[in-house]
Amino acid sequence: MSNKELEQLVFEEAWHDLAIQDERQNAPVGEMQRRFPDEYKAARDLALGLTGATLSFALSKRQAETISEMIHSEDEGLSSIQEILKMQPVNALTLTHLVRLERKRHAKIGAETRHDKLGGSRDKQKQIRTIWATGKYTSRDKCAIEECEGLGMSYDAARKALRNTPDPPSCCK
Repeated sequence: MSNKELEQLVFEEAWHDLAIQDERQNAPVGEMQRRFPDEYKAARDLALGLTGATLSFALSKRQAETISEMIHSEDEGLSSIQEILKMQPVNALTLTHLVRLERKRHAKIGAETRHDKLGGSRDKQKQIRTIWATGKYTSRDKCAIEECEGLGMSYDAARKALRNTPDPPSCCK
């Protein structure tokens, strides 16, 4: 949605809220402006303010993403970030976005680390797939039922790990 469309939508809602009399709601824009100048100006100011806030929000978010990318880039140095900050000072909204982005990045790294560690979910998936590949079991369900407890997995997790795995060479012939 463009800023102009957003502004028009907000204006219409604001005008509707300000329009107490039936004649205001049905009057064309020019007529509303002429007959009810104070209400019209209030609705237009509200629309412009909210559109500006939305635009400011989007710009702050974009600036935070740019700074975050620069912080984590191998090519960019501290001097590049300083130059950007001199040209476009950071406001509180941008800092809020930047903190949120960094928290999200660190949470994702933490989750990936936990999944990848020895005894983590990916390790357990690999173990049950290896057991399945031995050909010891004739069905994936039997493999999941009998091996899930020993690996510390739920049956559902074990069965999911065996989805789309090829049949072992000695199985099902």
